[in-house]
Amino acid sequence: MKKMLLMAMAMGIMTSCGAAVKRAEEGEKLERLRSMRASSVVPVGTELEEDRGRQVINYCFQKGIWLSYVDLAPMLSTDDEDELERRFSAACQEISDLGCNTVYFHVRAFGDALYKSELYPPAESVMGDLDPLDIFCRTAHSYGLSVHAWINPLRLQGESELGRTDEKYQTARWYKEDSGQVRTAEGSPFLWLDPAYPEVRELIAEGAAEIVKNYPVDGIHYDDYFYPATDEEFDRESFEKMSGGRELSRFRLDNTDLMCREIYSQVKAAAPEVKVGISPQGNTWNDLNVLYADVGLWCREEGRCDYIMPQIYFGYDDPVKPFSSTLAEWTEMCRSGTVDLCIGLGAYKISSDGEFQEDSGIIARQIGDCTGAENCQGVSLYGFSALFAPENGSEKRAGEDRKLIKDALSAAGGDR
Repeated sequence: MKKMLLMAMAMGIMTSCGAAVKRAEEGEKLERLRSMRASSVVPVGTELEEDRGRQVINYCFQKGIWLSYVDLAPMLSTDDEDELERRFSAACQEISDLGCNTVYFHVRAFGDALYKSELYPPAESVMGDLDPLDIFCRTAHSYGLSVHAWINPLRLQGESELGRTDEKYQTARWYKEDSGQVRTAEGSPFLWLDPAYPEVRELIAEGAAEIVKNYPVDGIHYDDYFYPATDEEFDRESFEKMSGGRELSRFRLDNTDLMCREIYSQVKAAAPEVKVGISPQGNTWNDLNVLYADVGLWCREEGRCDYIMPQIYFGYDDPVKPFSSTLAEWTEMCRSGTVDLCIGLGAYKISSDGEFQEDSGIIARQIGDCTGAENCQGVSLYGFSALFAPENGSEKRAGEDRKLIKDALSAAGGDR
């Protein structure tokens, strides 16, 4: 019965991809959603957005999980839509049962798309004519899960992959023209976009807006793949042309900030009710000096994101960034701003890190710490496979952690 009610709810919140929905139909959907909320079918904490007739599912306290391209690879190994939907449904059932309410679904990892795009080439993992994002939105919404489309803004495919990409896509043209926008980076097997170029930032921002225009996603989410190298050679050409006397670090910080502002602006122009989230590293020194991401500015000022989700993938005994003091650092940074703070937790460490292996309750304990923090509005787990498809014979241990995590998420309160 619960699933039937959630499926009914989804009918009122999802719109047909790329289709123009008549205003009268949207009004009927809105009335049905209000009715469901009155009868408690819509979870407590759900934001009902009426602007422009679009409804989204977003929760006052996010309890999320990252579903990366690695997690998705085995699910995508079919060209049958019903089978892909079945696989997505099984994953959503596990996510929902754990107590999560939000999924960050990896739609563009390497300048390629797990959706129908005019701007980016289809990912090679997509089989047939399937549209994974469309199928996932429908499936996840039927479980009451919020869907945030997760992109990596600057990282592209490798040279061989991009070299054979159709030149109707801008990234392929830039690469083949060798005009500066696409660069190699020392130590990386991938190509990268240089955000110093206005046309690069425009493509990235338009790509984010394209998703929210064509799919009923509830958020746009991107993580810490900003500048790929501190090496001066990466952007020597653009620096010499455009620095205007600035030092290299200031030049790069400004470029990253402009990119974030343009993504935010275009997404909000297309769908103001959709959330925009950024997930930088938990180490603020690395953010500023290695990735050229001014996270302190993003926490203080509006116009870059609605929520920031630092990846605090550290144990309590970490010699460089102990979890407790790092959490306190981020809560203080967000205290004076209007940006929500959610915390990313390293569930993958339960099978690889000594401290996490010795104590099966660390992630659950960290969830409790975040829940009790004064201005923390959510947590997220990286990632899905660590908990539901563990490697190295750690199935029993993952099961123990899942139970503790489920209890901690339940104790966090809110909608689930």
